[in-house]
Amino acid sequence: MDALESDGLRAFAVFARHLNLTAAAAELHLAQPSLHAKIGKLARELGTPLYERDGRGLRLTPAGEKLAWFAQENVRRAKDFIAELDGRPTSLTIAAGHGTFRWVIGEGVRGLVNSGRELHVRTANREQAITEVAAGRADVGVFGSRPPPPHLASTEIARYPQVLMLPAGHPLTAQAQCTLKDLAGLPLLLPPPERPHRQELARALLDAGVSIAVAAEVDGWDLMTHFVALGLGAAVVNGCVSAPENVVAIPIRDLPDVRYWAVWRPERTDLPTDVLHHLSVP
Repeated sequence: MDALESDGLRAFAVFARHLNLTAAAAELHLAQPSLHAKIGKLARELGTPLYERDGRGLRLTPAGEKLAWFAQENVRRAKDFIAELDGRPTSLTIAAGHGTFRWVIGEGVRGLVNSGRELHVRTANREQAITEVAAGRADVGVFGSRPPPPHLASTEIARYPQVLMLPAGHPLTAQAQCTLKDLAGLPLLLPPPERPHRQELARALLDAGVSIAVAAEVDGWDLMTHFVALGLGAAVVNGCVSAPENVVAIPIRDLPDVRYWAVWRPERTDLPTDVLHHLSVP
């Protein structure tokens, strides 16, 4: 109990964010040996190592990961308590991808800010968002495509069809919708091979017996749709993405809807219900 009530716990919370003694010591305005001693004392009092070498860097042990979440949660609760006493808004940290912030939860984020919350944004892909939430560095994570892992609480907040974006005037734009067969021979602007969207689309096209014709590999919906407008090719994107001028979006009938989830730690029973309400897309 004494160890968990010491300022060593606060120091460890900062160290766990950086996983670098020099950077953490600078933030805490401590000498590096002093920070090292605080963490070492905390580890001895708890009877377990809290971090270990990982090549040229450092990583938390399983006990260190649990303590990091506990420490960061204590810091968050203390800040929120003081904010409430002072009549100031409590903070909220959301981890999500650039496209998710822009195309899916942008209006929800605006609603949260307008409701008086102090918002912190962490740009993260699916795996990074899960890690940020699990470690307590983010209150909520939002991502699409694959379902959330079972160790996190979650709720579906949005669902969109997949659409084919084409330059205005392309023959396919005369159709109300299309199928994967219509993509045969069509030059496509695709995400890099490691992206889940690329992998899922490649599998769907393979199952439909359609070979991929790659016009260019492009990272990000914004640039992809811009290239469509320039006439460089067509693109399959989530239906939440707005078509730029001179671009037409057609639903693809035989592709599944893309689902988006909000996730949080099950222990976060104090997560205000209005947060999920704002993030849910009608």
